[in-house]
Amino acid sequence: MQAAFKKFLTNIKLTVPQKEDAKTKTRSVCKALHAKYYPNTEYNGSTKFLVGSYGKHTNIRPPKDIDVIFKLPPELYEQYSSGNKQSQLLQDVRAVLKDTFTTTEKISAFGKVIVINFSEGTHSVELLPGWELESGSFRIPNTENGGSWDVWNPLAEDKNIDVSSVATKKTRSLIRMMKAWVNNCGVPLKSFVLEILVVDYLHEQYNNNVTVEYPELVQGFFDFLKNKKHGSIYLPASGTHMNLGEDWYSRAESAYNRATKAIEYEQADKLRDSSLEWKKIFGDDFPLVDAKEAAVATVGSSFELKIEELTQRYPSPAEEDITEQYGIPVRLVSGYQIEIDAEVTQKGFRKGMLSDFIAKRFPLLKGKKLLFSVKHCNIPPQYEVMWKVRNFGEEAQRAEGLRGEINRDSGFKQREESTLYHGEHYVECYAIKDGVCVAVGKILVPIGTSYE
Repeated sequence: MQAAFKKFLTNIKLTVPQKEDAKTKTRSVCKALHAKYYPNTEYNGSTKFLVGSYGKHTNIRPPKDIDVIFKLPPELYEQYSSGNKQSQLLQDVRAVLKDTFTTTEKISAFGKVIVINFSEGTHSVELLPGWELESGSFRIPNTENGGSWDVWNPLAEDKNIDVSSVATKKTRSLIRMMKAWVNNCGVPLKSFVLEILVVDYLHEQYNNNVTVEYPELVQGFFDFLKNKKHGSIYLPASGTHMNLGEDWYSRAESAYNRATKAIEYEQADKLRDSSLEWKKIFGDDFPLVDAKEAAVATVGSSFELKIEELTQRYPSPAEEDITEQYGIPVRLVSGYQIEIDAEVTQKGFRKGMLSDFIAKRFPLLKGKKLLFSVKHCNIPPQYEVMWKVRNFGEEAQRAEGLRGEINRDSGFKQREESTLYHGEHYVECYAIKDGVCVAVGKILVPIGTSYE
């Protein structure tokens, strides 16, 4: 199930367009404020400081709020320091933004932040105006309870995660998975609380030396969390403690029970049942797995690394890129899947499926016919497919048959090929919807060679 968890982590990462949207929104908001408060200098990003999930690189799909501090000029503090002027500061900053962002749905100011809402399904920006102190902390306004100036040190939170990540190599991955659980199951735990809990768990349970795989790691976290009922956590950013309460407890207990059941199913080789339990915890971004797919995943667990290595060893002058050669951007959509397989035919032999050869670790022989087709696709119509066939090895190189061209489908979502050269080759299928590649399917084609 480890391979399924890695696929899950890929599914919940921001797409390239979503990352660009976040950068564009943050830059445009802070640039507008920079023009107002630093009129004689060019904006270069130095007056913004990313905080929250984006600052700590723990964000997941779908796009949500981008938290950012805008660093106000030191001399401006005197204007707001006396009396209850925290609310006035927020309203003044809000007014600057309203003059610039006239097409946004709504700009509101409350608590400590100004929220700039853009169109639905894209990022919004939560902006905290404040003053950077020599200690690295920030003085920020708080309009609640009569108004106050809070001192906050987001660098302490960042360092907490950075140190754990360097030691465990799994901290941010576990945080992202737990955020997907919170989103899917409506768990009343804030992101920064989850992040602290994950760091504490990896330190307390493993002393930051994590050797278990993701299923056991996730199950262990839910068990750890259950034992935090009515407990508290230390908040590095403020230097205080916070009680956790118990509103989240029943969901943590349910998640632990499902994780335990999922592991039991996996141990009994009931992989589909196991993945269904994980889907109850994490939602549709967690892939559904059956026995054959798991075998293929095991063989291909290092698929991408292997292809990268082989591409370096056997570069093909004919290799094409779908964006560079065809102008089709790749924007993989969470939840969209396309899977391919091939019918294997050779005169005098019974037909079989390529996935069965891979699952049983049987190499193909030369001289076989392969009919590739889309085995499963959950992308709504209409969509089209394009194919890439890439060969590797000394024999293909000598025959100038390394290939790598991308071809449009004839309309039947099929591609006929033959096994010509010894080596490990692969076939790639692109699903194109509305001019964008939204999913990619790949399959290994090992001809006359053994699996590593």
